[in-house]
Amino acid sequence: MKLTRLALITGSLLLASFLLHLLIYRLEFSIMTLSNVLFVVGIIVFLPSVIAMTSAYRIFQSMKYVFRVIVSPSFKQMFPTFKDYQTEKTKEIKTSLFLEIFLVTLVMILASAILAWVWFQ
Repeated sequence: MKLTRLALITGSLLLASFLLHLLIYRLEFSIMTLSNVLFVVGIIVFLPSVIAMTSAYRIFQSMKYVFRVIVSPSFKQMFPTFKDYQTEKTKEIKTSLFLEIFLVTLVMILASAILAWVWFQ
C-alpha cells in the first residue's frame, strides 16, 4: 500500500464530493448534506472497487464469447473453445490500488453513516 497513492485517492474523492455538493446543495453546508454527498460518492466508487477486487467481472466473459462467436466467424478460428478464450483473457490484478480505493470509500461510507446518525439524534 502506497501512502502517496492513498492520499491522492482520498483527495480526489473528497474533491469529487465537494464538487457534487456545490452542484446539488450550492453553499448550504450542514451535517445532512455532507452525509448525503459522502455516501453518494462513496457508494458509486465502492461497488466497482469490490467488483474489481473479487474479479466478479469474469462472469460476463461467457456472454462476450458467445456474442463474438455469433457475430464474427474468424473469432471462432482464433478461440475454438471457451476455455482457450478464458485462458487468454484471465489476468490477475496484481496491484493494491483497488484495496486502497475500497478502504477510502469504506471510510467515506462509515463517515456518512456517522454524520447521518448525529443528524437524526
